[in-house]
Amino acid sequence: MLIFTATASVLSGLKSAPEAFAASEGFVISDNAAPTIFSSRVGADMVVALEDVPGITGTSPEVFAFSSYEGVSFVVRGVDLDRLNSTGPAFREFSLAQGTHAESANGALIGERLLNRLGIEIPCTMPLVGSYSSRMELVSIVGSYSTDSPLDDELLVSLDVARFLSGMAKDKVSIIRVATDDPVWLAEVLSPTNARFTLFDLHTSKGKVAIGENLSLSVGVRNWGGAPGTITVRFLDDAQLLDELDVPLGASQSTTVIRDFSFGQLGAKSIAVSISGDFPVTLYANITVIEPYLRLSAPSKVLLGSEFNVSVTMSCGEPAEGALVTFGSQSVVTNSAGLASLSALDVGYWTVRASMSGLAEASATVEIQDPSAFPAEFLPIIVDFSVLPETIKESESARGALAVTNVGSVGGQFQVNVLVDSQIHSTLDISLAGMSSETIRFDISGLAPGTHAVQVGSFSRSLVVESWIVENPDLVQLVVRYGGSTSLSSAASIPIYEAAKISEGNVSVALLAIGMVSAILAALAIASIYSKEIHESRRTLGILRTVGASRRAVRGMVFPQALESGLAGAAIGVALGIFVADSISRAGLFLVFGHTLSFDLDLQLLVLVFLASVAISVGTALWSAMVASRESVMASIRGQDEDGSHGSRVAETVED
Repeated sequence: MLIFTATASVLSGLKSAPEAFAASEGFVISDNAAPTIFSSRVGADMVVALEDVPGITGTSPEVFAFSSYEGVSFVVRGVDLDRLNSTGPAFREFSLAQGTHAESANGALIGERLLNRLGIEIPCTMPLVGSYSSRMELVSIVGSYSTDSPLDDELLVSLDVARFLSGMAKDKVSIIRVATDDPVWLAEVLSPTNARFTLFDLHTSKGKVAIGENLSLSVGVRNWGGAPGTITVRFLDDAQLLDELDVPLGASQSTTVIRDFSFGQLGAKSIAVSISGDFPVTLYANITVIEPYLRLSAPSKVLLGSEFNVSVTMSCGEPAEGALVTFGSQSVVTNSAGLASLSALDVGYWTVRASMSGLAEASATVEIQDPSAFPAEFLPIIVDFSVLPETIKESESARGALAVTNVGSVGGQFQVNVLVDSQIHSTLDISLAGMSSETIRFDISGLAPGTHAVQVGSFSRSLVVESWIVENPDLVQLVVRYGGSTSLSSAASIPIYEAAKISEGNVSVALLAIGMVSAILAALAIASIYSKEIHESRRTLGILRTVGASRRAVRGMVFPQALESGLAGAAIGVALGIFVADSISRAGLFLVFGHTLSFDLDLQLLVLVFLASVAISVGTALWSAMVASRESVMASIRGQDEDGSHGSRVAETVED
């Protein structure tokens, strides 16, 4: 029982090994897709977002590397000391060498247990070699500390030094430790056992929409809880319900909900998408409903007798197919591209008009000039430029319309650069016949949110690009990026097991295997002891059977003795096992991933070991009695030596 208890306690301590990397406290954000904690990569930008969440009192971004010195392996932890102090653990003892500073660029602090293992004197210079690269860094160990935590087995360096050794990017860290003044709340937020939903990434297809025009809204829905569930998503316009639907999701699943709407009133609107429940979330999208109108793009000058095109678009920037274009006595309907071909019949200024049912009409002025006044050469000019719509979402594209005219009598080709914020966005290749005009359309896309200046020739237009994602609240952003059982967890769930090819399942298998071996050995030992004693009492058992004792009665006489011995043996064995395991832990004989293995006094495990010990003792004793009681009465009496029953506790029981 001693062997079994000590072995089970030490092996169960392996389960707590991941807690060492979290300093055995708090909550940890880590990349559980990484095979080891040393290859975990987490966005450092979440540190600021976490600090803005009410209830979170501290965050500590940390970078891990593994190094060795004179044959001793240890963990190198890159930290920001101020942030480390905000999350703990507290420094019980802290000392600096005279004339040194803990926050120097290459300064390092060494834990008390690691200092004892290395046997060095402070201050000293130590070369550190990275575990994932051949990089080396010299650090100056300027002080030591003690926290009564796994940090005492580590070397603390700056984040920059740890990043250099591990080859990590500046915007990444291995983990972010999180402290809170309400652990129950944060545990429920980070890893709820029931279904827990949030909304994220509200997306509107357009920033401006005409009356009656369809607007598409999409929003992400996520269940980061540990159980499936259903949530009702509501779409509202100034508290007026537009639509609602139930969204069922399994544990740690996400989906996107898309709905189309149209509006009949002009003005600015704030569309809300919300869910209620334990974690209510409401996201807002602002749009503007406008009067639908037409936009006409035409060359400002054309030559007498030439054909020219005008372009008609709707307020949304799409071609206006079927619009009626009038020019003097001419009436033409636009084609599918929104173009209409007109003839320049008389010299002078003429008005071109475009109309369409339900849309405000548009107009432009065109000057028709006598071609005899123009030279016999290729002279292209840009006469008009427009961009529609003037406001788009980040995921949309705007449509540019460029009207060009060749005021020379010779045809040719030329290139026009479209500039966005003084940088070339695209280049247009344009061909023009002598004394002709064309309207060229092109798309403007891929622009970052903000106000941009779009320039073609001497024309400049403004284009506003809005973010397509409504800004998520800080806590929603936290949950969206890191929520769920695979990324956001307590200290005991850091992905470390794979580093040593030991998973929690393997620990369980090892415990089971050792437990079974110990149980079998114990059962064989106890069976041997009872078999010997019962064998020595065979004549007494035979006499009992002769006078009418049943097999059940014989087993009943063995049971109290077996129970008494089992209780005493189990109690002594468990107590000695605890003592041995604790002694091993205090002596620091076992290191797991650079940390001293902590003795894990699991009360449930010890109770199980105790009960198993008693069960083995009683069970094997009763089995031995059953085997003996099955022998014939005469065989039991004849097979017993005359002096074999002396001292038998079974015989004493008979005499009683």
